[in-house]
Amino acid sequence: MDDRFSREGRRPSHLNSNHNSNDNINRSRPRPQPRPSPFRNSSAPDAADDSSHVRLRGGRGPRRRDHDQDEDMSEDPSDDTPEDEAPPARRRAPGSRSENEALKTGFQPGAILRVKVVNFVTYEKAEFFLGPNLNMVIGPNGTGKSSLVCAICLGLGYASSVLGRASAYGEFVKHGKDEAEIEVELQKKPGDARNSIVGLCIRREDNSRKFSINGRKTTLKDIQELMKSFRIQIDNLCQFLPQDKVAEFAGLGPVELLEKTLQAAAPQQMIQWQKDLREYFKGQKEAELSAHESNEQLRKMEARQQVLQADVEKLRERKEIQAAIVTLNKVELVVKYNEARREYGETKKRKKEAEQSLKRLQDSSAPSLAAVNHKQEYQAQIKQVVERRKGRLRAAEHAADDAVTKIEAAKNRVQELNTSIEAEATNFQAKKAEGNRLRIAISRLEKKYENRPKEFDAAEWNGRIREKQHLERDKDAELKELGEELLKIKSQGSEKHKQLKKFAQELDNLDSQQGQLLNQLKRINSDVAKGWDWLQNNQGIFEKEVFGPPMLSCSVKDKRYSDLVQSLLAPNDFLCFTAQTKDDHKKLSEQFYQTMGLSVTIRSCATDYSSFKPPLPRADLGRLGLDGYVTDYLEGPEPVLAMLCAEKRLHASALALQDISEEEFERIKENERISQFAAGQQLYRITRRREYGPGAVSTRVTQFQRGQFWSDQPVDMTEKTELRRKLDELQGEITELKTQMNEKSEKRKELLEELGVLAEEVRTLQGNKNELQRAFNEWQALPDSIEAEKRKLQQQKDELAGTRARIRELERARDEAVLEQAKCVLHHQRTIADIKTAYQDLVDVQLLLVEATSDLAALKDRNAELTQKLEAEKQALKDLTKQMNDLHATASQAKDDVAEFLSAADREELLAFAKDRTLEDVTQDIRTEKAKLEVIQASNPHALEEFENWAARIEKERQNHTGQEARLAALNNKINTIRSQWEPKLDDLVGQINDAFSYNFEQISCAGEVGVHKDEDFDKWAIEIKVKFRENETLQRLDQHRQSGGERAVSTIFYLMSLQSMAQAPFRVVDEINQGMDPRNERMVHERMVEIACREHTSQYFLITPKLLSGLRYDERMRVHTIVSGEHVDPEGTEKMDFSKFAKLQRSVMAH
Repeated sequence: MDDRFSREGRRPSHLNSNHNSNDNINRSRPRPQPRPSPFRNSSAPDAADDSSHVRLRGGRGPRRRDHDQDEDMSEDPSDDTPEDEAPPARRRAPGSRSENEALKTGFQPGAILRVKVVNFVTYEKAEFFLGPNLNMVIGPNGTGKSSLVCAICLGLGYASSVLGRASAYGEFVKHGKDEAEIEVELQKKPGDARNSIVGLCIRREDNSRKFSINGRKTTLKDIQELMKSFRIQIDNLCQFLPQDKVAEFAGLGPVELLEKTLQAAAPQQMIQWQKDLREYFKGQKEAELSAHESNEQLRKMEARQQVLQADVEKLRERKEIQAAIVTLNKVELVVKYNEARREYGETKKRKKEAEQSLKRLQDSSAPSLAAVNHKQEYQAQIKQVVERRKGRLRAAEHAADDAVTKIEAAKNRVQELNTSIEAEATNFQAKKAEGNRLRIAISRLEKKYENRPKEFDAAEWNGRIREKQHLERDKDAELKELGEELLKIKSQGSEKHKQLKKFAQELDNLDSQQGQLLNQLKRINSDVAKGWDWLQNNQGIFEKEVFGPPMLSCSVKDKRYSDLVQSLLAPNDFLCFTAQTKDDHKKLSEQFYQTMGLSVTIRSCATDYSSFKPPLPRADLGRLGLDGYVTDYLEGPEPVLAMLCAEKRLHASALALQDISEEEFERIKENERISQFAAGQQLYRITRRREYGPGAVSTRVTQFQRGQFWSDQPVDMTEKTELRRKLDELQGEITELKTQMNEKSEKRKELLEELGVLAEEVRTLQGNKNELQRAFNEWQALPDSIEAEKRKLQQQKDELAGTRARIRELERARDEAVLEQAKCVLHHQRTIADIKTAYQDLVDVQLLLVEATSDLAALKDRNAELTQKLEAEKQALKDLTKQMNDLHATASQAKDDVAEFLSAADREELLAFAKDRTLEDVTQDIRTEKAKLEVIQASNPHALEEFENWAARIEKERQNHTGQEARLAALNNKINTIRSQWEPKLDDLVGQINDAFSYNFEQISCAGEVGVHKDEDFDKWAIEIKVKFRENETLQRLDQHRQSGGERAVSTIFYLMSLQSMAQAPFRVVDEINQGMDPRNERMVHERMVEIACREHTSQYFLITPKLLSGLRYDERMRVHTIVSGEHVDPEGTEKMDFSKFAKLQRSVMAH
């Protein structure tokens, strides 16, 4: 952008921007306040207002006044202060105007006094001086109006995403520049020493931002705190509505709109109350849920515990029986101990008697047994001698076995040494042969070294190979480039074939009625055509059939009525889609609006078509001059017809081929049941206002044109000819592409052949080079090989000497082993003689033992009876001794058990209980109790433990439930306390907004209301905006789909204007909100905006628009900034483009 000018209504600024960055910024002092403008509705500013001139970068010489202009403007007698008396221009000190004049001019704390930008977007350097009330920024599209909005947003520390534009901050830096600077001056609070000047520097290179306040560097957090202190909420669409976010406002959810409205219009206390209520209601939900869950948990736990009751009773009875069994088991120990002690005493007495009986028998039989005893002693001595001689025999046998083992070891040693000698001898012969081989190899290598091969020049060979490889790479690159060209030609050919097929299909479509309709749909609205194409391929994903545009799905039965039917429908009625269920409507909306980004209309109607009844019987229409209702002549799917009836009341709209007479028209008016009809070439709409009496009837009659839908149209030969021409051109282009393809393919074949030849040449050169290099390298390596072979030969000689020495050593060791083997044989012979001697001695003593044993047997036979008596007495004594020991052990164990398992207190009680009881009695009692235990069985053996666990858990859960109920009671008390204060204030606030909103809509003969939706769920409390733009409509909620773009714009600006008197923010911005409005609405909206925004003590307001109607309302408190840019703007525009002069000239013209 080469040059820029800004014109302000109250204090105009004339901005000029070019590429000279060394000039200073100058501004003249403001002149006294002028009288009001005599031309109130003109879009030009008051020519007698204060005027300041700003020169921005690129003036030609020092600042001066144009005396001719002064003379022209001084002719207006309404100017109180002549311009030639104005003080000379001077450099403006930052903040001087705002600090000295702000309070006088009505700036609220936090309002924007000025904005300065350098190298920002399209601005090279510019400075805006803003008014305290309504600031209108106008100028053609692309001149940089929205850049002022961007500067305010970014300069005050907000993210670029708030603008809905570029996400990277570096993209806001002017093309060709490294940095951008923004300076925003905010009106100070009462008591502050100076205004707050917020600075921002954006670097393109690293996408960074650096902030400052009053020239001192600061952080983004400090900037945010400053904005919070002024209650500036640029991220709130109710305060700051940039151009790319206008549509988003209508898309705000009702809940989000309530939050944004409170942030923009409510005191901080209300916002805090809402935040507290949200937290408390959230806590209330959690507490209620927790209390409910706790109560339910208690119920379940008590039920679970009750289920265990029967098993618990059985388990308790079993526990008592088990305790009785334990007691009886203890008594059993005591009884066992008593019986064991008694039996031990009796057995001890019998043992003593047996010992006395044995002693008497032994004393009486002693003489008879003395010879037997003597013979037994002799036999025992002989047995000892036999055992000793058996030992000597075994020792002699072991010595013989050891001698045999030593002989075998010596023999094995001799064999091992012979084997080693043979191996060494074989090794000696092998090394000797290896030495001979090495001598021959050395002679051969020395002879080979004498024949020196031809010198090998590696550089020369590499150069020859590289030369061929370079040629190969060049050819390969050429081949690759040719391949890319071939791919490009193929891609172009494929695209051309697709276009050919497409044009051929379109040509065929021109000859069919459906094809003509589709082509017509594409010409009229490409988005609808795309949506219809998608819908035909995806009908299966919907619950019920979704119908396409009525222009395709419906038709007129009688073509004579086609124009009449179409006169009652709007263009959107022909192009809308019809869904039969809410879910299908939602699914289709998400697909078209979010996924595909289409701008189409989607409707649905829940009422059955048969429910739409005509207001009069068809027989009565003839008396009124009417032929029938629209539905009599229109056919199509019933859901589509039902939708058209719901939207346009076609079932109640009549038609007539001939125009009606005055009498028939009067009868229709008197009938009151027909409100619209088409007759002849005219459309009649009758409006009745019953609130003004029976005579309040107005009729609007319009001439309608021939309809563009549902008509048989001849084939457009021009379009047909154009399609054929395109087909011929495409055929020619495809033929040309085929020719190029063939040429390129042939060239590619040649290149492949050349590459094959080059590759073979490179392989041959590399093979020859490798062969020569190998031979030369081998010759160079021969001295090392000869030396290595000589070292190996010397090593072989050394190893042969070692082998000879090892063979001699092994032969000496073999001789020693043979000698040792002979010694072992002699020792073995001696051990054999020892075995013979020991065996003979053993046989001799064994004969003596046989004689002694025979004699002893004869003596025993003579004393057998006496011996048997003695043995019987001894055995009886032995058995009693064993029995007494066993009883003693049993009694000791029983005593230990009593001591271990019974306490001192239990012992006395159990001893008394066990008295006079036998072990059999106690055992029988135990069996009886165990039998009872077997009879009493519980289904759950762990029921008692679980029952007690459940009891503990129930008690804990009861405490938790009590705590949740206490918390819920506390939250309910807090909610009631805050809600009793917040809700009345909210109702009052929304009531004020509703009054203003409804009043604004009444001024344009429409209706609107704002209300609060109060839900049981506090998170669903919301603002509901309902509007009605047509008399026969009901109030409908404002959203992105129900209203047109212009209707949404009107609703949005009226809602924002309704907040103006309550605005908590110091300024508000609306960018291009009037786009899409019709002139009437735009004029009414402007009138209301000026009236509201220019009241005293209201917040600052910015309206950005590229165009305005003529004759709009003007107020002294508004300021108009006009931005003009372009390559033909005079660089000295700030000198010549004086809007004060323009205003005075206009005033002069109007005066005449």
